[in-house]
Amino acid sequence: MPDKKIKARLVTPEKNVFEGMVDSIVVPAHSGQLGILPGHIPIVVSLSMGILKLGTEEGPRYFGVQGGYLEFIFNSANILTERAVETTYEKRLDTIKKLSEKHEIVQEISEETKKVMHAVASLKSLRK
Repeated sequence: MPDKKIKARLVTPEKNVFEGMVDSIVVPAHSGQLGILPGHIPIVVSLSMGILKLGTEEGPRYFGVQGGYLEFIFNSANILTERAVETTYEKRLDTIKKLSEKHEIVQEISEETKKVMHAVASLKSLRK
């Protein structure tokens, strides 16, 4: 008989956002929402931007996540994401909008950085 709880960890590069026992997990997978209950088969899933829901004894907890992966094995879930922001059910759409805006800004900065790196490389080749 499977355990009745899942040991869940939500981690970003900066910090451990959540660690504890949960009853269920719903993640925004690239293929759509995926629900995980105790005893689920082992799985690794790529995440998209969206809302992660953790079912705890105190009630559901919601986190806006920006990409990443979920690894589930032996009733243990490791959720690795670029960014995680705790939110409420009512504010979930605003949270996704804010994450999306930040993601777009980072993408723009990355593109500009690439252009600068190419320009510097071109200047260095002219000096030779």
